[in-house]
Amino acid sequence: MSSEARDRNRDAWNAERYDSWVKAIGTPEAEAKHLVANPRHVPRRLLPHLGDVAGKTICSVQGSHGRVAVALTLLGAEVTVIDFSEENRRYALELAQAARVSIDYRVGDSLEADKLGLTFDAVVMELGILHYHRDIARFFEVMRAITRPGGTMLINEFHPVQRKLFGTLEPRDYFNTALTEGDVPNPTGDGRTLGKCTLRFWTLGEIVTAVIGAGFRVERLDEHPDWTDAKIPGTFTLVARVPSGETS
Repeated sequence: MSSEARDRNRDAWNAERYDSWVKAIGTPEAEAKHLVANPRHVPRRLLPHLGDVAGKTICSVQGSHGRVAVALTLLGAEVTVIDFSEENRRYALELAQAARVSIDYRVGDSLEADKLGLTFDAVVMELGILHYHRDIARFFEVMRAITRPGGTMLINEFHPVQRKLFGTLEPRDYFNTALTEGDVPNPTGDGRTLGKCTLRFWTLGEIVTAVIGAGFRVERLDEHPDWTDAKIPGTFTLVARVPSGETS
């Protein structure tokens, strides 16, 4: 992503973000009570592929409000979030404090995560990550660099068919490679636009090819029905590992 597009996306994701999370999911104190009562609910799509997370180091890439990170920490993991929104960081750290756990929240570009000098047992990302990246090959190279040998990269993401053919994108062209402008998601549902981002929507083939090209071994790819129309794919889950014995 160019520095101009990155800065534009970062500015958009900081616009009223803290207040939007409070309106959409409640105050950090209120949401912390839900997570403490049932820490397995929020990361339920990830946990079947992670096994027992207790004692594992996990990176939540572009981890937003930190609900996944806090939930995994409540289950015994040591979690680092990388996200470029200071507003997201504020909500996440208050959420962790209210849940009486500690997370490491790094504000920065996930494309520079390999410069942090950290590696993880698992790298996870969920729903609405990949289309913010213009260079998907470089993105997965960075993800490979921060995943330890024998470690797992886990993606639960919106399905390209749903986004490119059945969503709001125009033109409805699965193979369209053009950059597009889109609204930053507004979780409050009040119809207001919080800002515009530059997006690139990838095909499933482009995603899998980039994962393999970065040096991961793909172990499984599951496609899941759309929430409102079970006849079309809505999300997918990709599980990939770094072969044991390789160096990061």
